[in-house]
Amino acid sequence: MGFKINFALLNFSVRVLIICNDFPPLNSVGAQRPYSWFNYFNEYGIEPTVITKQWTAKIERAEDVLKNASSEKIIIDKSEKGTVIRVPIELVLPEKILLKFGADKKRIWRKMLSLFYKMFSFVSFSFDKHKRLYFEARKYLQHEKPDFILITGEPFILFKYGYLLHKEFGIPWVADFRDGWKLNHVTRHNRDMLNRFLQSWEFHFEKKYLRNCSFITAPDPYLGTALGKLHKKNFKVVYNGFEEFLNLDLPDQSATLTLTHNGTLTAGQQVEFLLQALLELHNEKKISSAEIQLNFIGLEYYPTQYSRVKNFSNTLNSYLKTTPRIARHEALKHNVESDFLIAFSEKNYQAIFAKVYDYLAAKKPILVLPNDNGLLSELINETKSGLTFQTIEALKKFLLEQLQEKKSGKNLFTISPDNEKVLSYTRKKQAEQLVKFLKENQKR
Repeated sequence: MGFKINFALLNFSVRVLIICNDFPPLNSVGAQRPYSWFNYFNEYGIEPTVITKQWTAKIERAEDVLKNASSEKIIIDKSEKGTVIRVPIELVLPEKILLKFGADKKRIWRKMLSLFYKMFSFVSFSFDKHKRLYFEARKYLQHEKPDFILITGEPFILFKYGYLLHKEFGIPWVADFRDGWKLNHVTRHNRDMLNRFLQSWEFHFEKKYLRNCSFITAPDPYLGTALGKLHKKNFKVVYNGFEEFLNLDLPDQSATLTLTHNGTLTAGQQVEFLLQALLELHNEKKISSAEIQLNFIGLEYYPTQYSRVKNFSNTLNSYLKTTPRIARHEALKHNVESDFLIAFSEKNYQAIFAKVYDYLAAKKPILVLPNDNGLLSELINETKSGLTFQTIEALKKFLLEQLQEKKSGKNLFTISPDNEKVLSYTRKKQAEQLVKFLKENQKR
């Protein structure tokens, strides 16, 4: 990568206990964030210990998470980077019912039980399927004294552990919000009476648990600022980032114009902006499915959003290719093989979704649909990594131009990214920034 270690940061050692649910080999965006800290902290004078779960199985669909084979013994892995302590995976009653009877049976019963367990997990460990993380952390702290406890959510019940551990051991803890809790951009769309009650119930505990945290970290300035104001806490932005530029052997150029969206699609992201553009071009007889392909990598993992895309118009189904969740290296390969990478914005929310950093690593043009006039567009403009579109008509015109270039064997629209700006978003660089912040707060 070309980074130099800043030896000024190594003038004293700091020990950090990281508590997280998601961690490799679990294939999730949430797992990559704490893993990057574990991977790079030691280079900047921090000794990390991670307490997580015994993830083992290949995860393609949501129910696969429940099928992980888990030993009842604690597994401890030590390396030059630090220590990982893996606790057994525990299932609660609604999850056991799902495994026994399948996803299509006892849905209402499972939904009621899941709500019950979630609500009461905040008041009793008997209903908390993550509690072994807390008890293992408590056992660890009876013999060790780290300088910080760093907890990443969600699941946000983990913040309860920071609250309790600080009360018992007096060690400062950091609340890392990968997404908002009260300010979550997905759950805010659920405005029925039951969900509003649940959000109010959980906000009571969010305020309680955050009361004794030392500071907050967040993946972007928009969420960080909002959380800082909500909880009256100092905050630090730690972007999700990417590992390194991808240099993969590419197949021969395809005759099809390939657009790819990789990973999670939220309820608020405006996928219809692109689907409508393609539908209009098809109805105008300007494109065919042999000429344009739209990939949704991993979309089948999210049944509601999968149905949303597939049911938009039967006419478009021949243009669409969807997959279940696939191995990370395969997903990244899809990015490199595409002509354009798609980043959907939300209408009333600003965020830099984690997939966008993987897009930067692929060095392929990123299309922001539509222009959010905010964080996402600013990132693309700052790094010179793509284009933003305000209207469907502008997008249609661009796609037709690129399709014509493809047919003529000419070069498509290319980018000349600002590598210095782009490299500031590597996970290693973000880990360094977090180390600086931890050490600055340790001195106070």
